[in-house]
Amino acid sequence: MDNSNQLRKRLLAALRKADYDYGLINDGDKILVGLSGGKDSLALLDLLSVYRKFPGKNFSLSAIHLDFGFPAVDFTPVERFVHDLGIEYIPYEAKEVYGILKDNSNPKTHLLPCSICSRMRKAIVNKAANRLGFSKVAFAHHMDDAIETLFLNMAYGSRIATFEPKMFLENAKIEFIRPLIYVRENQIVRYVRARNLPIAKNSCGNDKKTQRESMKKFLAALYEKIPDAESNFANMLSNYDSFQLFFDRYGAHPRSNIEVKRCYTGRDMLDIAKVGKRTMTEDDFEKGTCLYYLLRKEDKPIAYLKAQENLDFSVDIQYLERIPESQMEDVTTLLDIFEKNLSMRHVPREISYCGKKNKDVFLAFGYVSDGTVLKKKVTKALKM
Repeated sequence: MDNSNQLRKRLLAALRKADYDYGLINDGDKILVGLSGGKDSLALLDLLSVYRKFPGKNFSLSAIHLDFGFPAVDFTPVERFVHDLGIEYIPYEAKEVYGILKDNSNPKTHLLPCSICSRMRKAIVNKAANRLGFSKVAFAHHMDDAIETLFLNMAYGSRIATFEPKMFLENAKIEFIRPLIYVRENQIVRYVRARNLPIAKNSCGNDKKTQRESMKKFLAALYEKIPDAESNFANMLSNYDSFQLFFDRYGAHPRSNIEVKRCYTGRDMLDIAKVGKRTMTEDDFEKGTCLYYLLRKEDKPIAYLKAQENLDFSVDIQYLERIPESQMEDVTTLLDIFEKNLSMRHVPREISYCGKKNKDVFLAFGYVSDGTVLKKKVTKALKM
């Protein structure tokens, strides 16, 4: 029989490490915990109720239960559990969701659409958190959820992606945190059993019939054959130094020793920093409409440009940096590939450069001065 105190210490240590690694919980936070009544959310609430007593962790907790209109289950034991922890319990009605899900159910299997349900759940939590004055929402996703999501995205979405331990939604002004990200599901199962937490029955008709459930079984079978895979997958998600995929080399290679690469992640900022000899981190990478292109010669970063794509399809090049020993022919290759990529997506394009450095590169490549700005117009798609 598992000792609940020992298990609690182990899980709190994992929660504390996640908090330290990703900056999840700050002093004075008002945290809204999504409470489904399942094992994961009950364990999260129980652990956070203890963690708020740690030195330097003066935060408040409330629990919200979204009533989507699914067939009724007795939630009274869960409510009592929350009140016994000294935590505010917030029931929130959104019963129209069940009707919407039924209207969009699969006509052959009659299964409800999980993707729509997930999006609606997040949207309703955002709305509730804003209305109730919370800026931070905690979800009970654990390490096995993260691995399953990774494999689901690879198998069904051709993406190598999983959810993040912390994510800020700019439009909603809400921060999602996942304090159990370092906890394994089997630890939660044992903890809930040892603590005798009052799990509410899942009344969703999709329970145990989803793609996630199939992936869970697939991974369980894999762990049976390769026991080390379970811990290796967990380590893989934060193993930055060994992360290597095709897109790290994906780009244009006009000559054998020259590569022009469109940058998609903050990891490339480390190469960009070598060009401008600036202090940069991955956090300096601006997502959205910013475009970054990096020029490497014989694997050495020698130039980069940063541009802003506007709604009218015009483009403003904000920076062009190059190392002193770079050749004009090489740097104009960077501009050439940049313009060709733009033209393949849309023409006409007006490209402007308003920087002060390296104007000679633009003038050598057909840009014309318009006062303080250098401009060029691309009117047809350029061949690669």
